[in-house]
Amino acid sequence: MKSLDNELEALSDELERLDYVVVKHGEWVCVRLPLVSSVRIHHAPDGHFRFVPQVGPFRRSGGLFFTSALSAAAVIASAIAYGTAPLTIIVAFLGAIALTHDACRFVLTEGCLTRLQQLVETRASTRQPLSTVDRPSLAETAQYSFIDPRPADQVPLGR
Repeated sequence: MKSLDNELEALSDELERLDYVVVKHGEWVCVRLPLVSSVRIHHAPDGHFRFVPQVGPFRRSGGLFFTSALSAAAVIASAIAYGTAPLTIIVAFLGAIALTHDACRFVLTEGCLTRLQQLVETRASTRQPLSTVDRPSLAETAQYSFIDPRPADQVPLGR
């Protein structure tokens, strides 16, 4: 089993410090999420990080395809076997609930992906300080408008 490189090890330690559930595998780190979801973090030799959202053993899109196919097959089988009986309606409702469950997984994994990207970028920006040439120049001081708190009949007209 390969050990983690320094960058991935540091990111893993930072995630653990932030109370994420982090599992270290040979070449990648896995951030565990609720609803049997996770995000795998790979560190490429060129220095870039790659994030792969997972649903159980599948990638996220594969999990959605599996849930959609299983739900559709169950509804079709129930409709063929029982017609428009209450059982078919219940199976269709459960299929819709399963797809809603997948939508929640999408939200969880996208939120985690966004947070991980922010952490990686923040760590990268603190390691490489901007030179004075790269820093944006400060804008001219803005002209501010102040609201006079006095009643309108007490404000001089020349203002």
